[in-house]
Amino acid sequence: MRRRLFAAIGFCLAITLTLASLPEAAQEKEGTKPDRVEGTVQSIDKATSTVTVALRGTTIKTVPVIYSNETVFTFRNKAGTVDQVKDGRHVICLGKLNDKSQLIATRIDVRDE
Repeated sequence: MRRRLFAAIGFCLAITLTLASLPEAAQEKEGTKPDRVEGTVQSIDKATSTVTVALRGTTIKTVPVIYSNETVFTFRNKAGTVDQVKDGRHVICLGKLNDKSQLIATRIDVRDE
């Protein structure tokens, strides 16, 4: 009788520890989310491959977004080009912020004209 009780307690303890470790694994996956910059294009400099995005609702007014040949551009959820990134257009930029607070873009979505 005691053996069954200890076996049941051990089994419950093993399941509890397994379930307790699942949220940590989920948090690690969330940590890999790309950084996001959303706002209006203030300027674009094709010579330096930089788009300056004016943010809404934050204390930081603009963020430089660096793009490259590997950056994917979309316009209204369809394949696009860098030529569709123009002053005054709403954009959503995904990538990774560097130590200079510049976003190195992997994707730039142009939303509106």
